[in-house]
Amino acid sequence: MDAALQDLAHGMREALAIWGALLAAVVITFAILTFLSKRQGAAAGPSWWARLRKAVRDPEAARERQLVIEQRTSEMRELQRYSDEVTVAASRTSVMAARRREEWEAAQRTQEASWRAYEEAEQAVRRLERANAFPLTDDDPQTRRQHMVRMVNAAHQRGEISAANLADALMHRNGWDPTEHPFAQQLRMRRIIRDRLFRAYQQASTLERETAAAADLAASSKRSLDDEAFSATLQVRSAPRLTSLTPSSVRF
Repeated sequence: MDAALQDLAHGMREALAIWGALLAAVVITFAILTFLSKRQGAAAGPSWWARLRKAVRDPEAARERQLVIEQRTSEMRELQRYSDEVTVAASRTSVMAARRREEWEAAQRTQEASWRAYEEAEQAVRRLERANAFPLTDDDPQTRRQHMVRMVNAAHQRGEISAANLADALMHRNGWDPTEHPFAQQLRMRRIIRDRLFRAYQQASTLERETAAAADLAASSKRSLDDEAFSATLQVRSAPRLTSLTPSSVRF
Protein backbone atom coordinates (compact mmCIF):
# COMPACT_ATOMS: atom_id res chain seq x y z
CA MET A 1 0.00 0.00 0.00
CA ASP A 2 2.76 2.39 0.89
CA ALA A 3 4.61 1.48 -2.29
CA ALA A 4 1.55 2.30 -4.41
CA LEU A 5 1.17 5.69 -2.75
CA GLN A 6 4.83 6.40 -3.30
CA ASP A 7 4.50 5.51 -7.02
CA LEU A 8 1.43 7.76 -7.35
CA ALA A 9 3.21 10.66 -5.68
CA HIS A 10 6.24 10.14 -7.86
CA GLY A 11 4.05 10.12 -11.04
CA MET A 12 2.27 13.32 -9.99
CA ARG A 13 5.59 15.05 -9.42
CA GLU A 14 6.72 14.05 -12.93
CA ALA A 15 3.45 15.28 -14.46
CA LEU A 16 3.71 18.59 -12.62
CA ALA A 17 7.29 18.93 -13.78
CA ILE A 18 6.25 18.39 -17.41
CA TRP A 19 3.38 20.88 -17.22
CA GLY A 20 5.69 23.37 -15.53
CA ALA A 21 8.23 22.97 -18.33
CA LEU A 22 5.54 23.54 -20.99
CA LEU A 23 4.23 26.61 -19.20
CA ALA A 24 7.74 27.97 -18.86
CA ALA A 25 8.35 27.45 -22.59
CA VAL A 26 5.15 29.37 -23.44
CA VAL A 27 6.06 32.22 -21.10
CA ILE A 28 9.62 32.39 -22.45
CA THR A 29 8.34 32.39 -26.06
CA PHE A 30 5.83 35.15 -25.25
CA ALA A 31 8.56 37.19 -23.54
CA ILE A 32 10.93 36.76 -26.49
CA LEU A 33 8.28 37.86 -29.00
CA THR A 34 7.38 40.85 -26.90
CA PHE A 35 11.02 41.83 -26.52
CA LEU A 36 11.65 41.54 -30.24
CA SER A 37 8.57 43.60 -31.03
CA LYS A 38 9.79 46.36 -28.70
CA ARG A 39 13.25 46.34 -30.27
CA GLN A 40 11.76 46.88 -33.72
CA GLY A 41 10.49 50.25 -32.53
CA ALA A 42 7.34 52.18 -33.23
CA ALA A 43 8.10 52.43 -36.96
CA ALA A 44 7.43 48.72 -37.39
CA GLY A 45 3.82 49.12 -36.16
CA PRO A 46 2.02 47.43 -33.30
CA SER A 47 3.22 44.10 -31.97
CA TRP A 48 1.67 40.81 -32.92
CA TRP A 49 -0.02 40.60 -29.55
CA ALA A 50 -1.53 44.03 -30.01
CA ARG A 51 -2.75 43.09 -33.48
CA LEU A 52 -4.30 39.90 -32.14
CA ARG A 53 -6.08 41.72 -29.33
CA LYS A 54 -7.29 44.37 -31.73
CA ALA A 55 -8.57 41.82 -34.23
CA VAL A 56 -10.39 39.83 -31.55
CA ARG A 57 -11.64 42.63 -29.28
CA ASP A 58 -11.84 45.74 -31.45
CA PRO A 59 -15.45 46.13 -32.74
CA GLU A 60 -14.28 48.27 -35.66
CA ALA A 61 -11.96 45.53 -36.91
CA ALA A 62 -14.79 43.03 -36.56
CA ARG A 63 -17.08 45.28 -38.59
CA GLU A 64 -14.45 45.69 -41.28
CA ARG A 65 -14.00 41.95 -41.44
CA GLN A 66 -17.75 41.45 -41.62
CA LEU A 67 -17.95 43.97 -44.48
CA VAL A 68 -15.31 42.00 -46.36
CA ILE A 69 -17.27 38.80 -45.79
CA GLU A 70 -20.49 40.46 -46.99
CA GLN A 71 -18.73 41.78 -50.09
CA ARG A 72 -17.36 38.35 -50.90
CA THR A 73 -20.75 36.80 -50.28
CA SER A 74 -22.30 39.31 -52.67
CA GLU A 75 -19.67 38.47 -55.25
CA MET A 76 -20.42 34.78 -54.78
CA ARG A 77 -24.14 35.38 -55.31
CA GLU A 78 -23.44 37.42 -58.44
CA LEU A 79 -21.16 34.70 -59.77
CA GLN A 80 -23.80 32.07 -59.04
CA ARG A 81 -26.46 34.18 -60.77
CA TYR A 82 -24.23 34.60 -63.82
CA SER A 83 -23.53 30.86 -63.88
CA ASP A 84 -27.25 30.07 -63.74
CA GLU A 85 -28.03 32.55 -66.53
CA VAL A 86 -25.28 31.18 -68.77
CA THR A 87 -26.48 27.62 -68.12
CA VAL A 88 -30.05 28.54 -69.09
CA ALA A 89 -28.81 30.37 -72.20
CA ALA A 90 -26.72 27.33 -73.17
CA SER A 91 -29.76 25.08 -72.78
CA ARG A 92 -31.87 27.35 -74.99
CA THR A 93 -29.09 27.54 -77.55
CA SER A 94 -28.95 23.74 -77.63
CA VAL A 95 -32.65 23.63 -78.51
CA MET A 96 -32.15 26.30 -81.18
CA ALA A 97 -29.15 24.48 -82.64
CA ALA A 98 -31.17 21.25 -82.89
CA ARG A 99 -34.02 23.13 -84.58
CA ARG A 100 -31.67 24.78 -87.09
CA ARG A 101 -30.13 21.42 -87.93
CA GLU A 102 -33.58 19.93 -88.54
CA GLU A 103 -34.40 22.85 -90.84
CA TRP A 104 -31.16 22.31 -92.72
CA GLU A 105 -31.82 18.58 -93.12
CA ALA A 106 -35.34 19.35 -94.41
CA ALA A 107 -33.87 21.86 -96.88
CA GLN A 108 -31.40 19.19 -98.04
CA ARG A 109 -34.24 16.75 -98.69
CA THR A 110 -36.15 19.42 -100.61
CA GLN A 111 -33.08 20.21 -102.68
CA GLU A 112 -32.50 16.55 -103.53
CA ALA A 113 -36.16 16.05 -104.45
CA SER A 114 -36.08 19.16 -106.65
CA TRP A 115 -33.01 17.87 -108.47
CA ARG A 116 -34.58 14.47 -109.09
CA ALA A 117 -37.73 16.16 -110.46
CA TYR A 118 -35.61 18.32 -112.74
CA GLU A 119 -33.67 15.30 -114.01
CA GLU A 120 -36.92 13.48 -114.81
CA ALA A 121 -38.22 16.54 -116.67
CA GLU A 122 -34.94 16.81 -118.59
CA GLN A 123 -35.18 13.15 -119.62
CA ALA A 124 -38.76 13.71 -120.79
CA VAL A 125 -37.62 16.65 -122.92
CA ARG A 126 -34.86 14.55 -124.49
CA ARG A 127 -37.24 11.74 -125.30
CA LEU A 128 -39.60 14.17 -127.02
CA GLU A 129 -36.74 15.79 -128.92
CA ARG A 130 -35.73 12.39 -130.23
CA ALA A 131 -39.33 11.57 -131.12
CA ASN A 132 -39.76 14.94 -132.82
CA ALA A 133 -36.96 14.05 -135.21
CA PHE A 134 -39.22 11.57 -137.00
CA PRO A 135 -41.58 12.73 -139.78
CA LEU A 136 -44.84 14.12 -138.40
CA THR A 137 -48.23 13.11 -139.73
CA ASP A 138 -50.79 15.63 -140.93
CA ASP A 139 -53.96 16.16 -138.93
CA ASP A 140 -56.73 18.70 -138.47
CA PRO A 141 -55.65 22.13 -137.05
CA GLN A 142 -58.76 22.14 -134.90
CA THR A 143 -57.70 18.82 -133.40
CA ARG A 144 -54.27 20.27 -132.67
CA ARG A 145 -55.85 23.26 -130.93
CA GLN A 146 -58.07 21.04 -128.80
CA HIS A 147 -55.12 18.82 -127.93
CA MET A 148 -53.10 21.83 -126.79
CA VAL A 149 -55.93 23.11 -124.59
CA ARG A 150 -56.45 19.75 -122.95
CA MET A 151 -52.71 19.26 -122.47
CA VAL A 152 -52.00 22.61 -120.79
CA ASN A 153 -55.10 22.43 -118.59
CA ALA A 154 -54.14 18.97 -117.36
CA ALA A 155 -50.57 20.14 -116.69
CA HIS A 156 -51.85 23.12 -114.72
CA GLN A 157 -54.15 20.92 -112.64
CA ARG A 158 -51.19 18.69 -111.80
CA GLY A 159 -49.18 21.73 -110.72
CA GLU A 160 -46.58 21.30 -113.44
CA ILE A 161 -47.09 24.75 -114.98
CA SER A 162 -48.14 28.05 -113.45
CA ALA A 163 -51.26 30.08 -114.13
CA ALA A 164 -49.13 32.47 -116.19
CA ASN A 165 -47.91 29.59 -118.36
CA LEU A 166 -51.50 28.42 -118.82
CA ALA A 167 -52.59 31.92 -119.83
CA ASP A 168 -49.74 32.15 -122.35
CA ALA A 169 -50.80 28.89 -123.96
CA LEU A 170 -54.50 29.79 -124.14
CA MET A 171 -53.70 33.31 -125.41
CA HIS A 172 -51.13 31.96 -127.91
CA ARG A 173 -48.30 34.02 -126.44
CA ASN A 174 -44.57 33.42 -125.85
CA GLY A 175 -44.19 30.93 -128.69
CA TRP A 176 -47.41 28.98 -128.21
CA ASP A 177 -48.99 28.11 -131.57
CA PRO A 178 -52.19 26.04 -131.64
CA THR A 179 -51.43 24.96 -135.21
CA GLU A 180 -48.19 23.23 -134.22
CA HIS A 181 -48.00 19.47 -134.26
CA PRO A 182 -48.91 17.84 -130.90
CA PHE A 183 -45.33 16.58 -130.55
CA ALA A 184 -44.04 20.17 -130.83
CA GLN A 185 -46.66 21.39 -128.38
CA GLN A 186 -45.74 18.63 -125.93
CA LEU A 187 -42.05 19.44 -126.32
CA ARG A 188 -42.69 23.13 -125.63
CA MET A 189 -44.67 22.34 -122.49
CA ARG A 190 -42.03 19.87 -121.24
CA ARG A 191 -39.34 22.49 -121.68
CA ILE A 192 -41.39 24.96 -119.65
CA ILE A 193 -41.86 22.34 -116.94
CA ARG A 194 -38.12 21.55 -116.97
CA ASP A 195 -37.13 25.21 -116.68
CA ARG A 196 -39.64 25.74 -113.87
CA LEU A 197 -38.28 22.75 -111.97
CA PHE A 198 -34.72 23.97 -112.46
CA ARG A 199 -35.65 27.34 -110.95
CA ALA A 200 -37.26 25.51 -108.04
CA TYR A 201 -34.03 23.54 -107.59
CA GLN A 202 -32.02 26.76 -107.56
CA GLN A 203 -34.31 28.23 -104.91
CA ALA A 204 -34.02 25.04 -102.85
CA SER A 205 -30.23 25.19 -103.14
CA THR A 206 -30.21 28.80 -101.93
CA LEU A 207 -32.42 27.85 -98.98
CA GLU A 208 -30.16 24.87 -98.22
CA ARG A 209 -27.08 27.12 -98.10
CA GLU A 210 -28.83 29.63 -95.85
CA THR A 211 -30.08 26.98 -93.43
CA ALA A 212 -26.65 25.32 -93.40
CA ALA A 213 -25.04 28.63 -92.44
CA ALA A 214 -27.68 29.19 -89.73
CA ALA A 215 -27.10 25.66 -88.39
CA ASP A 216 -23.33 26.21 -88.27
CA LEU A 217 -23.80 29.52 -86.47
CA ALA A 218 -26.18 27.96 -83.93
CA ALA A 219 -23.78 25.06 -83.32
CA SER A 220 -20.89 27.49 -82.80
CA SER A 221 -22.96 29.56 -80.37
CA LYS A 222 -23.90 26.39 -78.50
CA ARG A 223 -20.26 25.36 -78.11
CA SER A 224 -19.28 28.83 -76.94
CA LEU A 225 -22.06 29.01 -74.33
CA ASP A 226 -21.34 25.46 -73.16
CA ASP A 227 -17.71 26.44 -72.55
CA GLU A 228 -18.79 29.62 -70.77
CA ALA A 229 -21.25 27.74 -68.57
CA PHE A 230 -18.60 25.15 -67.68
CA SER A 231 -16.09 27.89 -66.80
CA ALA A 232 -18.65 29.74 -64.66
CA THR A 233 -19.56 26.53 -62.83
CA LEU A 234 -15.89 25.87 -62.06
CA GLN A 235 -15.49 29.40 -60.72
CA VAL A 236 -18.49 28.94 -58.41
CA ARG A 237 -17.20 25.62 -57.13
CA SER A 238 -13.63 26.82 -56.59
CA ALA A 239 -14.48 30.18 -54.98
CA PRO A 240 -13.89 30.38 -51.18
CA ARG A 241 -16.99 30.57 -49.03
CA LEU A 242 -16.89 32.95 -46.00
CA THR A 243 -20.06 33.00 -43.95
CA SER A 244 -19.03 34.33 -40.52
CA LEU A 245 -16.24 36.14 -38.70
CA THR A 246 -14.02 33.88 -36.60
CA PRO A 247 -10.64 34.56 -34.91
CA SER A 248 -9.08 31.77 -36.98
CA SER A 249 -9.93 33.67 -40.19
CA VAL A 250 -8.10 36.83 -39.10
CA ARG A 251 -4.90 37.57 -41.00
CA PHE A 252 -1.89 39.05 -39.18
